[in-house]
Amino acid sequence: MVATRERALSEREFELLLEGAGRIGDTQRRLETRAAILLGGRLGLRPGETTHLSTSWVDLERQMIQIPTQENCTKGRDGGICGYCRQAVKQRLDHNPNTDFQSFAERYWLPKTEAASRTVPYHFSYRVRVAVELLLDEHGGWPYSFSTLQRRLETALERSPELSNDATSLHGLRATAASYHAGRGLDLPALRAMFGWEDITTARQYLNVDGAMTRRALDSIHQ
Repeated sequence: MVATRERALSEREFELLLEGAGRIGDTQRRLETRAAILLGGRLGLRPGETTHLSTSWVDLERQMIQIPTQENCTKGRDGGICGYCRQAVKQRLDHNPNTDFQSFAERYWLPKTEAASRTVPYHFSYRVRVAVELLLDEHGGWPYSFSTLQRRLETALERSPELSNDATSLHGLRATAASYHAGRGLDLPALRAMFGWEDITTARQYLNVDGAMTRRALDSIHQ
């Protein structure tokens, strides 16, 4: 299995992926797929965060997404919890065998960790702003399941001939976003806050992606 960090796309590869999404024939699917790729690859939203994105999370005036500490999941059949949350509940039951399924299910959706409840600005990118507004205007957020999100990425990869079908993943898009912002100089505290990492060592691994920070530092003293 390829490590998530290794599946981060370069800027060129990310643009190729967006071009692949642009080749999807159905207009609605094309725009939604681009939006999902931008949420992951530029904002660093986790797949579960994208899946549960709703209007209540978004401050349109300040152009910020607030990941809540808890959100009732109604994306499954008959308004129940979705398959993604159901799997998370089952994992928790493995560690809490004396607890019943429903007691956990009533608390989902939950962010991955306490640190994952955070505010993510999106003002810096016109493309991301358009993507967020599209999803809110059309659906009030991301309207589909986790599996649909996965399929949309797979379709974009299939339509990107210069990329392999396993060039990245939903989690790899998050690594792509971290690499992108770290390479532009986002410092350690800001990077950690934006991506909601509890362990600061996770943020550190992105701080000198492909020598970008070293190059920028050299430029600053050799102008």
